[in-house]
Amino acid sequence: MVVADRSLPYDEIARQLNAAASRLELAGAVLQADDGVLVHNRLDHKIPIVDEVSLIDKVPIGMLAAIEVAEVGRIVEKLSNPFGIATLFGLSAEDTKSVVPLARSLVGNRSAVVIKTPRGDVKERRIPAGRITFTGSVTSADIDVERGAEEIMAAAAKVKNIVDISGEPGTNVGGMMEKVRVTMSQLTGIHPKDIQITDLLAVDTQVPQQVAGGIANEFSMEAAVGIAVMVKTDRLQMQQIAENLASQVGVPVEVGGVEADMAILGALTTPGTAAPIAILDMGAGSTDASVMRADGTGVSIHLAGAGNMVTLMIQSELGLETFDAAEEVKKYPLAKVETVFNIRHEDGTVQFFTEPLPAHVFARVVALTDKGMVPVDTDLPVEAIRQIRRRAKQRVFVTNAIRALRRVSPTENVRDIEYVVLVGGS
Repeated sequence: MVVADRSLPYDEIARQLNAAASRLELAGAVLQADDGVLVHNRLDHKIPIVDEVSLIDKVPIGMLAAIEVAEVGRIVEKLSNPFGIATLFGLSAEDTKSVVPLARSLVGNRSAVVIKTPRGDVKERRIPAGRITFTGSVTSADIDVERGAEEIMAAAAKVKNIVDISGEPGTNVGGMMEKVRVTMSQLTGIHPKDIQITDLLAVDTQVPQQVAGGIANEFSMEAAVGIAVMVKTDRLQMQQIAENLASQVGVPVEVGGVEADMAILGALTTPGTAAPIAILDMGAGSTDASVMRADGTGVSIHLAGAGNMVTLMIQSELGLETFDAAEEVKKYPLAKVETVFNIRHEDGTVQFFTEPLPAHVFARVVALTDKGMVPVDTDLPVEAIRQIRRRAKQRVFVTNAIRALRRVSPTENVRDIEYVVLVGGS
C-alpha cells in the first residue's frame, strides 16, 4: 500500500503508481490531500484510494493494513464491523473489544483504512466514571454512574431530605463534585468540606470521543451521563457574593430573597391571577418552583439543571465548537437552504425569496436567528438536529418540571396543582 503526503501533486502520484504497477502488486493508496478522484482517474490499474488522511505522518510504514472503498452510493461494511476487522487481522476476543470504537467511527464512511500496529503502540488511559453517594437525614444510597441516568435518579428518589451528595474520589464524577465545591469555596470563603450539594440531575446523552490511534481525527459517539448539581447556599453566602460584586461594579447590591418567591410576587401583578398559584421558573442553571396558597403561605424548591444543561447537551451531541452555536440551535427554528431562492423550514414549509441568498448559507442547515440565517456547523440533516434538540429539552425541562412540581405539591402529585405559571427565558 502506498502512502503520499500533500507535497506531491496528484499527477505525479498517479505517474509513480502507474510506473510501480508493472513490477509491484499495489493493494491501495493513502493520500493526505483531497486528490483521491483525480489520482484514480489517471491510473491504468485501478486500486482503492483513501484520501484526506490529515495525520499522514502518523501512518506506520511496513505494517499489516486493510483498505476498503465502497461503491458509489454505498458505505463501508467490512471495516465498520468490529468482527470484520477481527476476521481480517485474526484478533482475539479481548483485542476485538478494543476496536469497537474504531469500527463505530467508520460507520457511514465511503472509504476506510485500518492498520494493525505492534501491541503497545497505541495506549488509552481510562478513568472510571465512579459512584455517587446520596446522604439523607435518615438514610443514604449510592449508585454507579455507569448504570445510567434513570437508575441514578431512582437512587436519589429513595433518599428523603438529601443533605449532601458526593462522588467517589479518583473518578470522573468525584473530580466534578470536587471542582464544584472548590469553585463555591472561592466565591464564599467557606472550606470546600463545608459546601453541601443538595440536588442532582442526571441525563443520558452522547459525546464524541476521539479514537485512540486514529490518523484522520476520527471520533466515535459514546454513551455518557450528563450531571448538573445544586449547591446549598444561605443568606450569609449570598451576602458575601453581593458585597464582592458591589465592590467591583461600584453600585450597591442587595440580596432580594428567594428567586421562586420573587417570581410569584411578579406573576401576581398580572391581571387575572390570584392565589393559590404555582410558579415554575426555568432559568439558565436551575429550575425553581414555588406554590403560594390562598392564605399567603407557601413552599419553594430549587433543583439542578435548566437551560445551560440543554445547550451543553446539544453542543456535545452535535459536536459544535462553541456554546453560542448550540444556544442558537436551542432557541431558534431551523431550515435547510435548498436553492439560492428558497429554504425549507423544519416543519416542511417552503419559503421563497425574491433576492438570492448569501453564498455562505447555500445547501446548509441554518438557524433562523434575529440577525438572519446562521449556518449550523454539522453535516446532519434538519430532522436529526431537531430530534437531538427535542430530546435534550425533554430530558431536562420535562424531567425537572415534573420533579419540581411534585416536590412543592402538598400531596406530591402534580395533578393536584390547579394552575401553573411557567416563566424563564431558557
